[in-house]
Amino acid sequence: KSMAQHEVKRLITHVLLLISITSRFCEAFHIYYRSNGAHCCRPTSTLHSASSSDAVDCDGPKAAGRKRPERSSRTRIRRSTTTTRNRERSKRQKEGTVVFDGKALASSQCSNEGASPFDLSGSNGITKQIRCMTPDISPQGERIEHPCFSFLSLDDLFGKELGMSAKFNGDASFRLALRAAIRQDIFDSTPFYRNLSEKAASVLLLPDSSLEGSWRKPVDYGSDIRMKHTTKVLVDAFDRIADRTNIPTGDELLDKIGSFCGAKPSTHLIDIYGVQDRKISHSWHQDSGNSPDSSKTVLWGFPAEDNYEGCGVFSHVIPLQYECVAPVSHPRMEPVLFDGFDENHDTYIVRPSYAPGRELLLYRDIDVLHSSPDVAYRTSVMRFM
Repeated sequence: KSMAQHEVKRLITHVLLLISITSRFCEAFHIYYRSNGAHCCRPTSTLHSASSSDAVDCDGPKAAGRKRPERSSRTRIRRSTTTTRNRERSKRQKEGTVVFDGKALASSQCSNEGASPFDLSGSNGITKQIRCMTPDISPQGERIEHPCFSFLSLDDLFGKELGMSAKFNGDASFRLALRAAIRQDIFDSTPFYRNLSEKAASVLLLPDSSLEGSWRKPVDYGSDIRMKHTTKVLVDAFDRIADRTNIPTGDELLDKIGSFCGAKPSTHLIDIYGVQDRKISHSWHQDSGNSPDSSKTVLWGFPAEDNYEGCGVFSHVIPLQYECVAPVSHPRMEPVLFDGFDENHDTYIVRPSYAPGRELLLYRDIDVLHSSPDVAYRTSVMRFM
């Protein structure tokens, strides 16, 4: 025990001695430092240097006659140097980042609207077999003899005299106001949204979020106008160029588009923003795998610029050779998912081209597989079912 205590005392003595020597060394170095005006070498940014030897800022002997700056000055110099380095780093990061150009990429795509229909039950000459991830789906119903998709113009809704198509495609402010008004009216008339907090509601109404509801006016509105904001936008836009009695209300606009869904629509409406800042992989599916009484899906495209013509607005589709039908027990709004598509199937992919006079895309859910566009260039697309 006595030997252990002795060893502890000896260790403590050595530690104290080491501290004392270190303290004296630091004091001596400080005195030398102040008397000679020298300071330690420190590295600086190599962006301002012509060689590696210039990458070190070492005053040493070169600074013998130079007065050391005051602390506040040194602080400003360090901050300035740090700011400069940060700016240069940010510049390099920006230069190294490839900016996504949705317009350029979409413009380079081929619409391929004459693609041959795809046979889900066979291989189509392709070794890789397509898999349906949803059970009990029949990939080979009746052979499809009609076109799997078609287009409509907004002028087909209310006549060319009103000029809805020209106004919609030639006036970005009108398009944005119309979309915002429709979203606001749908939000206000959808019971699910009534209990949301003010903050949640504001986020949901942001233009880069998706919003859904019903395109059909609820019965409890009676003869009252539900789409009040939409009606005002339409009246303000067409009051000077059309007879006021010919200007549709917001309710009439949505009902007219919804009428193309057929006799047994689900009346579901969603405004889809989607991914617009990068290229994505296709995700092929059907919205339900059912088309009661040949009901259709209607997509209303909102282009990103005036008089736009090209891909990137509508969903992409794969026309089918045979109807792909889900069992009656399959829920109406539950998607049917498919897997196994790759670059070998590109010849079957249709990227519908948007253009003035082709604002609406129609198809039966059992006639096609569809996916969000791999490259989107649009404000949004509204889907009526």
